[in-house]
Amino acid sequence: MNKWKDTLYQIIGKSPVSKQKDVAQNIYAFRFVLFCMVIYSVENVMNMFGIFIVDKKIFFTGYIFACFFVVVHIILLMILGLEHNMTKYVSIAAITCVINSASISLTYHMVIIIMIPLVIAGMYTSKKISTYTFILTIFSIILSTYGGYFLGVCDANMALLTATSIGNLVKDGKFLMSQVNEHPMVTLGLYFVLPRCLLAIAFAYVSNSVNKVIRNSQKKAVQMELKASMDEMTGLYNKNKLLSLIDEKVYDFQKVAVIYWDVNRLKYVNDNFGHLAGDRLIIKVAETIRSVADDKDIALRYGGDEFLMIIRHGTTEMAEKVINAWRNEIEKAGEGCEFPVSASVGYAVSERECLEDVIAAADRNMYECKQKVHRKLSF
Repeated sequence: MNKWKDTLYQIIGKSPVSKQKDVAQNIYAFRFVLFCMVIYSVENVMNMFGIFIVDKKIFFTGYIFACFFVVVHIILLMILGLEHNMTKYVSIAAITCVINSASISLTYHMVIIIMIPLVIAGMYTSKKISTYTFILTIFSIILSTYGGYFLGVCDANMALLTATSIGNLVKDGKFLMSQVNEHPMVTLGLYFVLPRCLLAIAFAYVSNSVNKVIRNSQKKAVQMELKASMDEMTGLYNKNKLLSLIDEKVYDFQKVAVIYWDVNRLKYVNDNFGHLAGDRLIIKVAETIRSVADDKDIALRYGGDEFLMIIRHGTTEMAEKVINAWRNEIEKAGEGCEFPVSASVGYAVSERECLEDVIAAADRNMYECKQKVHRKLSF
């Protein structure tokens, strides 16, 4: 259930942010499906009231099939999660199925949207997903062309195979052609499927080229953003990263654990061993924190001698496990060192609070630990 809630929150969140590969792309793909269904629903209502002139039964049938594919997509998304490697393939397939439902029922109205899956696939960096999407698009062109001809709104051009302008086909207000396509299986493939497939090849090439340029630009932008969010001395994230997480509400109102550290006796080390030793003390503490951080955890240098770790789906047991492992590391770091190496630590766990409130609670708990250290040293 928590996995489902987290998936739902990420989907409806302000801005998809994730260190995990393809998660943001999967969110945008799902949002595109929902956006298409909103537009499709509005058009269906308008058609029911006679604003469009499309056969109501044909329109509604296509709409029901599209709704079915969206529901299946949602179920699979909740089962797999946004992080699963197969989610992107499911998303592209869902988009293709929704487009096919519309294309088969509305035929010539929807020809332009056949290429949309190729655009969506461009968000992903995998060549496999591009190949997979191209194959689906070719299949979609074949299915929508033949299915649209026999089941959808009549496309007069496919039925009559016109090959010239309207001026050459009309005389005294009467349409001159009267013969219907005698061999639709052959002529549709030759005159409609094949040209559209060739256009799909050209479109895929252009789309991939444009997306490659965009990805290179984004890569440079990400590198610059990463550099701006990293603390050069410790190698951990800096306060800029934390402010970004708070502003984008990435961890708000979900289960999260925050661990808060404050280096002990930094002033004493600076005064008695020099400021370079104080810097080494901060680096040593940072190294112990980094050594116990999981790939999914966010470890930051919050202030001069303060550190944070944010654990998504964190529990009390998980926080205490990390702290116990860290205590072993900090003890090792202090062995043979000319100055004392230690830090006070506290944590807080919450499910329904803003990240700032959880940090404040962890800070208070850390401060209690800090006071105990001071009292101990004073004796």
